Amino acid sequence: MNVNLNFVTYISNLKKIIMKKVSLLFVLLITYAVSAQSVITNTYLDVPANKIGDFLDLHKKVVDMSNGEERTIARHWVYRHWYGSDHSIMLADIYPTVEDAVKDDFWGVLNANMEKLSENDKKEMQDVVRKWWSYWNNHTDEIRSVDWNKNWIGKENINLDIPYVFVVGNYNTSGSNQDLIDAYMDWNVKPGVEKGVMLYGGATTHNIGSGSEVQLWSAYKDIAEFAVSNGPNGQVNSDLAPKFWNLVEGAHSDQVYVHIGNTSNGKDFNLAGKDK
Repeated sequence: MNVNLNFVTYISNLKKIIMKKVSLLFVLLITYAVSAQSVITNTYLDVPANKIGDFLDLHKKVVDMSNGEERTIARHWVYRHWYGSDHSIMLADIYPTVEDAVKDDFWGVLNANMEKLSENDKKEMQDVVRKWWSYWNNHTDEIRSVDWNKNWIGKENINLDIPYVFVVGNYNTSGSNQDLIDAYMDWNVKPGVEKGVMLYGGATTHNIGSGSEVQLWSAYKDIAEFAVSNGPNGQVNSDLAPKFWNLVEGAHSDQVYVHIGNTSNGKDFNLAGKDK
């Protein structure tokens, strides 16, 4: 996108993109019954490694400026890619329901808040938005569902305001999605959380966009504990591993991320770590 367009034309083009995504969300709303499930929209960006710091500075300003009562997002997470062959940044937006995902008005609130600024501050913020959006070239996204009660387990009172390691596995299955998830939870997550060093684990299922049928999660305090969990002293139920792998169909991939920041219920963007 040409970031030298005047801002009115620029926003008009953005709205066209957003309306396409809203249309997909309405399809999701009509097509899927997601009782007791939340919706997660994942966006994948190819930000050059030497530009990630600049992107984060811009991202915080834009996210903070987009806060308002009209927003229906529950959590926003940002992860940096650490190991694997994929994009460099993953953004995850969590909504309590499909309806919340449809109603969320990020651009409307952002523009309304910018209109309240002085002329100089507004021009400065417009420049921030242009630079920020330039990092979205060639991005991909998807919409997924998660049942927190059934398909997520975590340690009690876990502190996620740290640069924890987040592992995402992309899998397709010859059986049902839930069969694969159940096998993963029994084999890996339950013993890892209850007896090992896994902070939490879970799974999502695919709805719309580019993505695998099932994504499997696991999280660890740091790289050292990730290594322990996946080494000879890792806590897994080995007897159940064959059941999981027999349900896997085709190739799979595992990506390792590091958590770098998040928001919660309309609060400002918070970089992971103490006093950030």
